[in-house]
Amino acid sequence: MTARILVVDDEPALRRTLERALKGNAYEVVCVADPHSAYQILGESSFDLVLLDLRLPHMAGDTLFLAIVRRWPRLLGRVILMSGDASPPDPDWPMELATCPVLHKPFSLDTLVKTIQGALAGADPNYLEGNGNL
Repeated sequence: MTARILVVDDEPALRRTLERALKGNAYEVVCVADPHSAYQILGESSFDLVLLDLRLPHMAGDTLFLAIVRRWPRLLGRVILMSGDASPPDPDWPMELATCPVLHKPFSLDTLVKTIQGALAGADPNYLEGNGNL
C-alpha cells in the first residue's frame, strides 16, 4: 500500500521538488500552499503523513499542527515539521508539538525519506488508515 503524503509549504519551488522526490520514492503526494487549503483537503481525503512548514502565510504552522491533530488524532506522530529557522522549537509548545520531528531546511533527500519512514514506522498501529477520511 502506497502512503499518501500531504505537503504544506508556501514556496512553489520547494513544493515541486518535494513532490518529485517523494513520487520518485513511491509515495502518493498532494501539495498545497496555504493552511486553509491543507485543512480543507484533510477534511475531504485521507493522508498517512503531513509535511508541514512552520512559516506559512495567514497561520503559523504550529497552530495548523494543533488544529490537525485535534480534529484528526490519527495523524499525531505522523506530522513532520519543516523549518528554515536554525533555532530549536519553542520551549512553550505543547508536548504533542514538541515531540514532532523537525526537518531543518535545507535538508537532504536521504534525511527526508528516513524521517518519513521513521514516522510511518512509529505510527500507532491502531491508526494506520490515514486521518480517517475515505
